[in-house]
Amino acid sequence: MKKSLERIRRYFDRQEKLREKALDLSRRVIRASARAIAAMHRGDQVVTKNMLEDAKAGLSGLEKTLEQDPVWMHSGTVLAAQQEYCEAKLFEGFIRQGRLLTPDELKIPYQPYLSALTDAVGELRRRVLDLIRANKIAEAERVLKAMEDIHEILMSFDYADAILPGMKRKQDVVRGVLEKTRGDLTMALRQQRLEQALERLKRRRFE
Repeated sequence: MKKSLERIRRYFDRQEKLREKALDLSRRVIRASARAIAAMHRGDQVVTKNMLEDAKAGLSGLEKTLEQDPVWMHSGTVLAAQQEYCEAKLFEGFIRQGRLLTPDELKIPYQPYLSALTDAVGELRRRVLDLIRANKIAEAERVLKAMEDIHEILMSFDYADAILPGMKRKQDVVRGVLEKTRGDLTMALRQQRLEQALERLKRRRFE
């Protein structure tokens, strides 16, 4: 019995060490991914590149650390890191290439990929608002179209929470963000058209 208890203790000691290392690496990935997204909004390509590389290295280290114990690969610690990194890469892909990267391109499992898509909608909304403030309405419309595409994709995944946890709630959140953004852009378009009409009227008066 004593030997069995020692084996059990060694097993859980090892699990505790794995957990601590996994948490550290997961936090690194999440932190670097968030900084990369913030840098993208600022247009800082150098910081974006550095932070994405750091996040990728952290995620690779996390997966390598836990590959000896596959049970951990489906833990919330790993899923959160995969999701945050994927969100940053999705946003970068849209800004640089004008398209949404696939899970195969990103080497991210399907569940965190779909969760990252829902979170990316919030970053795209922020980009729309930045473009509206810069009076780049046509570009803002293009981003809104991407948000609509994501919403359509997500709504096609109608599964129970046991299969795809939290998706129905996320679908509702995305729908709300999309409707709010559509309203903001509609107001901006009306304002732009009004300003253009006033400008035309002003020119006619001085002709």
